[in-house]
Amino acid sequence: MAAVSQGHLDRLSAVGVRPDTIARIGQSYPAFGVLSGEMETGGRFLLGEGGAHVVQPIVEHHELIDLVAWRPGSPMRWGLVNGLGWLLNADSCFASRWDGDRLRLHATPLDWLRADAVGGVVLDWDSPDLTWLRGFAQIDCGNDMVAASLGRALNKSTRAPRLRTMEARHVA
Repeated sequence: MAAVSQGHLDRLSAVGVRPDTIARIGQSYPAFGVLSGEMETGGRFLLGEGGAHVVQPIVEHHELIDLVAWRPGSPMRWGLVNGLGWLLNADSCFASRWDGDRLRLHATPLDWLRADAVGGVVLDWDSPDLTWLRGFAQIDCGNDMVAASLGRALNKSTRAPRLRTMEARHVA
């Protein structure tokens, strides 16, 4: 967070993020930061050498579980620091089930910020936690790609264990 400069804020503003959104989420959500690093194949972000990335916290059950890193010039490409996060803004997303059973999903963390940080972003399309999204009556998707990815993820068959009955047999 200490690395965030006015230049970084100006860059976000130039790509459509309102300053009041940044101020509001900084009060109610852990603040974003800027870190140098690079994307690894497989969706991981390695801190260290490389360009500056926006780094946003991923919070579940009011606890920081991961960080997602991305660049404003290529927001469709992001990486997770430790690979535990699957949904940006999860706590607010699941709290919205009590407000009408409707969820908004955006394509990228940048799109989420542009939408005043309302809704969420699926960060890991292979996460088993995606099944939790089945509990919503309606999910408004930011674009056709998100809708198609969500449809595939929710309709994917899940692995089930082989079931075996363990009866005790008494033979006389």
